[in-house]
Amino acid sequence: MIMHLSWHDYAYFPYERDLALREVAAIVGCQFDPDSGGLMVRGSEPSSEQARRLTYFSALSFGSSRMRTIQSELEQAARSASKRQATRYSAHGLHEYKGKFNPQVARAILNIFGAGPGKKILDPFCGSGTTLVESAHLGAEATGIDINPMAVFLSNAKLLSLTVSETDLKTAATKVRKDFERHRSRDAGFDAGERRRYLEAWFEPSILATIERLRIAITEKAGICAPVLLALASDLLRDYSLQDPADLRIRRRTSPPPSVPFIEAFAAACDRFIDRIAAAQAVLGEMRGAGKAILGDVTTGALNDARAGAFDMAITSPPYAMALPYVDTQRLSLAWLGLIGPERIRPLESELVGSREFGKAGRSRWERRLSENADRLPEAQHRICMRLSKALGPSDGFRRQAVPPLLYRYLVSMRDSFSKVAEAMKQEAPYALIVGHNHTVLSNVRFDIDTPAHLAALAESVGWRIEETTSLQTYRRYGLHASNAVEAETLLVLRKL
Repeated sequence: MIMHLSWHDYAYFPYERDLALREVAAIVGCQFDPDSGGLMVRGSEPSSEQARRLTYFSALSFGSSRMRTIQSELEQAARSASKRQATRYSAHGLHEYKGKFNPQVARAILNIFGAGPGKKILDPFCGSGTTLVESAHLGAEATGIDINPMAVFLSNAKLLSLTVSETDLKTAATKVRKDFERHRSRDAGFDAGERRRYLEAWFEPSILATIERLRIAITEKAGICAPVLLALASDLLRDYSLQDPADLRIRRRTSPPPSVPFIEAFAAACDRFIDRIAAAQAVLGEMRGAGKAILGDVTTGALNDARAGAFDMAITSPPYAMALPYVDTQRLSLAWLGLIGPERIRPLESELVGSREFGKAGRSRWERRLSENADRLPEAQHRICMRLSKALGPSDGFRRQAVPPLLYRYLVSMRDSFSKVAEAMKQEAPYALIVGHNHTVLSNVRFDIDTPAHLAALAESVGWRIEETTSLQTYRRYGLHASNAVEAETLLVLRKL
C-alpha cells in the first residue's frame, strides 16, 4: 500500500524537515521517498491513524482518499490569511508569555520519543506549559516544574482550559461581563497595603478600578473557569499600564494606552480563546487528567516527591545564562493576581536559574565561589567563567561585572538540575533540551558562549549519555531587545544510563 504525506503550505526551516522525517520513521515505520509535495510512504500497512499524529504534514492520501492530520486541524483555527506556521492554536494562545517554546518542536520531539497514553513526561523548566499542553494533546500525562508562580499559574490554566467545555467557558465569561456591568460603581475592595500602592503606581485610577472590579467579578462568578479568565485578563495588563509594553524592563511609556476600553478587549480575548479551545476539543475529543504544573525549584527539592524512575521522558527549553527577566516581565500580573507580594518580585527574580540579577552580597559570594571553584565544576566550564572574569575592565559597569559569577552560578544550577532529573527518570529514558547560545561583551570585546556544549558536558559529568546535538535555525528578532536575542539554538538529546 502507498500513502502520500503532504507538507503544510508554509515555509520550513531545514531542521523542521529533518524532524518531519524522523517523526515518520518513529510513528509510521515504513520506507519513504521525498517528492515535490511531501513524502511517498511504502509499506505493507502504513497506519493512517498513526500518520495523523504527525506534526509537519498537513494531510495524508490513500489513492483517492484524503484526510488532514490532527496538527493541521488544530492549526487551522488559529491561522490568519497569511501562510505562516500557527503557534497560538488550542491553549497555546492563552497568554503571550515571553520566551515561549515552539509547540511544533515540542510535539515532534514527543512523537519521536513515543509519547502517548500511559506515558509520563517531565518538563523541569515548564514556563507557561507548552510541553504540558502538547503532551495532553497526545494523551500523555505531563508534570511541569517552575519557580515562577506566574508560569505555574498559566500552565495549569491552559491544562484546565482543555478539560472545560465550550459551554462552561462561554457561560462563565457571560456571567463575569454581566456582573461587571451591574456593579460598575461598586468599590473595588482594595485593602490598604503594598499591593495597592504598587498597582496605583502603574495604572491610571480609572484603569485600576476597572481591572479590580473585573478581578472580583471573575473570582466570584466564573467558578471552575476563573483561572482561565484571569489569565486572559492578565495578558492585557501591560498594554493598559503606565509601563512601556514593548520593553521587558521597567520603563514608563511614552505612547498612549489603547483606545478600546479594557472590558471590551477582555471580552474579545475571551471570544477568540474560547473559539480556539472549542476547535481543539472538536479535533481531540474530551481530555481529562491532562497533567499539572508544580511550583518549585528543580535544582533543589521540587522533585523530591517524585518516585525514582517515574518518568518515561523529559523535554524542556531551559533558561539560558543571563536569561530574560521572566519574573520582572510579569510583575504586574503577579501583583494583580496576588501570586506574590510586590516585595518578593526582585528577590524571586534573582533566584531563577539563569537570572542576570545580583545584589552586592550575592555577587561577592558567587565571585568567591568562582575563584575557588567551590562547587567543583568541570575544568572547561570553570575555565570559561575565569576567562570572562579576567577580561573585565574599568569600562564595564555593575551588570557586566556580574557576568562571570552569574554564568558560574548558572552552570552550577544546570548541573544540579541534570542530577535531580536523572533520579526521576527511567533507565534509558531520553531527555531533550532546546538550548540557546549566548554572548556577552566585556571591555568592548565580544565573547561567544557555546551554552549547549557546556550543558552537554555538565550532563555527561553526572551520568547522562550525549545522544545528539542538532543546530536549530531561529527567526530574526527585531525591536528593543534584538541585540540580546538568542541568535542560535541547539537540540540537545541525552539518554539516562
